[in-house]
Amino acid sequence: MEPSSQDLTGKVALITGGGRGIGRAIARSLARAGADVALCARTASEVEDVAEELRALGRRAIARSVDVTEWDQVSAFASEVARGLGPVHVLVNNAGGGVERNTPIAESDPQRWWQAVQVNLHGTYLVTRAFLEHLDACAKIINIGSGMGHEVPRGGNSSYNVAKAGVRMFTRALAIEVWERTIQVNEVLPGPVANGLDPEAKLEQASQNPPPFAESERLKHPDRVADLVLWLATRGEDGPTGQTFSLARRPV
Repeated sequence: MEPSSQDLTGKVALITGGGRGIGRAIARSLARAGADVALCARTASEVEDVAEELRALGRRAIARSVDVTEWDQVSAFASEVARGLGPVHVLVNNAGGGVERNTPIAESDPQRWWQAVQVNLHGTYLVTRAFLEHLDACAKIINIGSGMGHEVPRGGNSSYNVAKAGVRMFTRALAIEVWERTIQVNEVLPGPVANGLDPEAKLEQASQNPPPFAESERLKHPDRVADLVLWLATRGEDGPTGQTFSLARRPV
């Protein structure tokens, strides 16, 4: 692929959950391609550290502590980004995670179960809703999904599975609604990723353990997810929309 085909010079990107792991890798990848970047996460110090990395590359960067489940915080952040950086070209809904893993429904805590749905699904909706009016022509919305929202259901992680299944359907419904604005909406399934602040250490540990989910699977560096996001972020007006792109090494 020619480098010029992945040029985001003069564009603005927004990444939720941008302080570590996949979000941090995506922010750095898009900035290296020329984009100015807005970042949010709950931990202000982490997103500010990433923003400093991006400014060192010569990019403008805004970093804020935002709870993506709170409409007032999300809408205020959207307005600030539009004022400070301009229209958004790439919106990456990455914030999420499981808060009640390996817990049967009969033993689940209702508040924690709903919290997982709020962060993964409601947060994706709120951020998208807030930024829709601030997107530029041929903008890209990229939702970080999960194979657990596509696979045959399994017990013990229902809140996360339900939320990510919702993200899948939200992606498809939104793509139908905004294609006339030349906005592309797609979902990325990372598969197992060495997330956190030290992915190299996790990859080293994983080399001593059986692969997760299936023998064909491999734990991957967050940069591999960022590569796919950058590719989607730099498609032309005839690029894909309403699709799922998977890095998993198993059927999902």
